[in-house]
Amino acid sequence: MLLTDLLTPRLIKIGLRSRDKLGIVEELVEILVNAGKVADRGLLVEATMAREAQGSTGLARGVAVPHCKTDAVRELTCSLAVSPSDIDFEAIDGKPSHIFFFLAAPPGMSGPHVKALANIAKLSENDAFLDGLRLAPTPEEAFRIISEEETRAD
Repeated sequence: MLLTDLLTPRLIKIGLRSRDKLGIVEELVEILVNAGKVADRGLLVEATMAREAQGSTGLARGVAVPHCKTDAVRELTCSLAVSPSDIDFEAIDGKPSHIFFFLAAPPGMSGPHVKALANIAKLSENDAFLDGLRLAPTPEEAFRIISEEETRAD
């Protein structure tokens, strides 16, 4: 599942304000709410935080992928936010996170959800890609970087 099938520049935020896990999840959810992709904001935040309580979704190399399955969304949805600050998202490598991919899917949608997670993990192995996202000045530029990397990876 390509991220460019799920994301648009409108679903990308450069410059997160929050500095803690709950605040970041709320900002990522708000992006989707503003795009009309969420049926229940509170339920989506609650489901994501319940998933985080099971184990942090902070990967390595500055990437975190908070995600959940919930009835708060009708289809697989994705948002992306980049923080200029070091955020402790309890990443597996113990380092701060800067890039936050958010995924939410209805309970019965495992296949595309897992494929999207796998694609994020694969893209996150590329330092140049991650540096580009971290330094992208606009959502449009971040989307272009993702699109180019997915085209190159195909």
